[in-house]
Amino acid sequence: MALENLTPSDEEIKSAPNPNYLEGDYLKGVLEMTFRDGNPLAEKLVEDIFSSREIDTVYLVGAGGSNSYIEPIKYILDKYCDLRIERINSTEFETRRPKPVNEKAVVLLTSHNGETEDTVVAARWAKTTGAVTVALTSGHESGLAKICDYLLPYSKELPGMPKTMIAYLFAAYLLKHLGNPVGTQLVRDLEAMPAKLHDIKDAERERGMELARRYKDENIYYVLSSGILSGLNYQYSICIFNEMLWLDASDIHSGEFRHGPFEVADPEMAYVFLMDNGENRKIDQRALKFTRRVTDKIITFDAGRYENVSALLSPFVIGVTWYWFAHTLSVLREHPLSVRRYMWKVDY
Repeated sequence: MALENLTPSDEEIKSAPNPNYLEGDYLKGVLEMTFRDGNPLAEKLVEDIFSSREIDTVYLVGAGGSNSYIEPIKYILDKYCDLRIERINSTEFETRRPKPVNEKAVVLLTSHNGETEDTVVAARWAKTTGAVTVALTSGHESGLAKICDYLLPYSKELPGMPKTMIAYLFAAYLLKHLGNPVGTQLVRDLEAMPAKLHDIKDAERERGMELARRYKDENIYYVLSSGILSGLNYQYSICIFNEMLWLDASDIHSGEFRHGPFEVADPEMAYVFLMDNGENRKIDQRALKFTRRVTDKIITFDAGRYENVSALLSPFVIGVTWYWFAHTLSVLREHPLSVRRYMWKVDY
């Protein structure tokens, strides 16, 4: 079939499913289940791996949204442990074939359904090196799960946050195993996260919807963040704006803004700032301060509004505040988030 014939009609687009995962108690229930089921599995997996052999390197491997969801644990492990921590796209992992991937390495590979071709190929290569392979996936019987030595499963119910929570539990128990008290505290904070997020998502509902109404006619967005949120600007740009809404977007690290991207700052451009309440906040604030001199089309999603949530958990807070905006935008533009033109339809 010719590619131009794959674009759904306006009627097909408008009638596509568009569930809102933030309504009611759904999010809280899924995350409580994720923690209950995943907590003991993550603890046992870490003990089994890191007690049985000498490990000096951890590779975090994925593609698309899965790749960005694991960025926060790279930030946490970089900050609090002495192991080498690397994050890399699945395809390039297999083509680059990094030398540190050997019998002293753990390779954590993530794919929501466990069948992402690039990630399955990466897992096969990792197995040839003698590295320990771990599948982080909802596809319990998937190709990825069958290849890897260990499985960190989560529910298919919700793609993003359960995956993030399980990845966080892996990082928390690794820190705990290495003797860092941050790991124990992180487990406690994750257990409290479902109830806190439930309150935050209710508190952010009206603001998120109002921002969508205000910016519904914009067709290009620049998304900026840094630190533990630096994977989210990538995710929101390529997964939400590009993939799900068919809008142009660019993700920019806040620290890189002055090194080129600010040259195209324009009063008509819409900017989205994702901000945490940690050490990197000053980087985002500097970029935000400049942008305010150019335009008033600025959207901020700020985890710093919730001081009772650890800065290490900022991605969870931003995730719910952002989703009100994204979902409402999809409703107002009559373009459900489930619509695709090429994905899952064509060979690539």
